[in-house]
Amino acid sequence: MNLKGYTFNSKEDFVYYIHHLIIGISINLKRYERQINELGEYIEERDLAARPKRVVSTEICENYESMLNYTSSYLMNLFGDQAKFGISYQNYRKQVFKKSKELNIDYVQITEEQKEELNEITTSRDWGSHVPVSLLHSSSQKAFNLRLDIDTPIYIAEFKKYQGLWLVSLYDINFRSLEGLKGLFELVKQDYEKLTGNPCRIVTNKYPIRDINDLMIPAISSGIQKKEIKSIEDIQKIYKGEREI
Repeated sequence: MNLKGYTFNSKEDFVYYIHHLIIGISINLKRYERQINELGEYIEERDLAARPKRVVSTEICENYESMLNYTSSYLMNLFGDQAKFGISYQNYRKQVFKKSKELNIDYVQITEEQKEELNEITTSRDWGSHVPVSLLHSSSQKAFNLRLDIDTPIYIAEFKKYQGLWLVSLYDINFRSLEGLKGLFELVKQDYEKLTGNPCRIVTNKYPIRDINDLMIPAISSGIQKKEIKSIEDIQKIYKGEREI
């Protein structure tokens, strides 16, 4: 059995998959919304939208950008990744459409507009998950085919401050992205209901402390990717304490 992939041979396989998706999406949507709200409060406190000449430090701007980009990229992977070994709603839809008759599985019939929205997430995910060549073509030097002077140093730009409007733009982009992802999450929950015949009830259990043992799952996953863990039996032994990761 190839642990890097996932096989859909039964209805239960689909239930496991979409259950995992819903947990990941729900956690990260809440995190994303909280981060966007924090940025909105920062913008409002400093009146950055109404006072375009105001500036903010590079560190603040880059920290917000890094934080939001990480969470939004993770969410876009959960929705739009079409890679063979990726977990995503796109891959769920692809498999459920293929196996629905064979396994007698029901699924949501989505509109063309919803398909287009999901495909746009995939396009954004593909653009954001690597450094695209289009960035090189988008530079003025390449557009006008300007010769680079190889006898001079390679200059890079470093800014002490950013216009506050950078943060306003960052907020607007991510707020629109959040609204779109929330709408698509409703489709995921509807698909769960179609699959199981039960309502999709999401309940948050709150704990005082997160235990370090929660790192076991990503550690096992990393071991699978590195081919150090090769079977379900290997994973079971780790949980039983019979072998180390």
